[in-house]
Amino acid sequence: MRIRLLIFVVPVLATIALTSVAYGNPTGLTDMDMAKAAGWDCTPESPIAGDYLHCAPPGKPSVADIATPPGSTVPSIELRVFNLADESFAGIESLIRADLYRDQPCHQDGTNLPDGKWSLLVLPGADYRACHRFERTTT
Repeated sequence: MRIRLLIFVVPVLATIALTSVAYGNPTGLTDMDMAKAAGWDCTPESPIAGDYLHCAPPGKPSVADIATPPGSTVPSIELRVFNLADESFAGIESLIRADLYRDQPCHQDGTNLPDGKWSLLVLPGADYRACHRFERTTT
């Protein structure tokens, strides 16, 4: 009985641990080089919306994927954001396709839109709303 329980529990715990690393608080991703080494897609490696670089989890669409025609129309994207100057971790940005936005609140940085609104990003091929969960130094 214990072996059957272990056979079931160990894979579940491993899946939870791997998911928390990929989508949760990226405690191990302190800079963009570490993210790229872990398989994150950081294209394009040019600043977007200020002095920030954006990385998508392995196997998920990147900013380049949604901004290059014909674009990607995935419902949502979670990005890790890094400072341009030193490529240090700045925070997390969530994107949701504009047609799916229903005034969901976004508890975001103070330099963005008031009242927890998501900002609109008009991209070639698809429009997304963005929620930033970090204190930005530029807009």
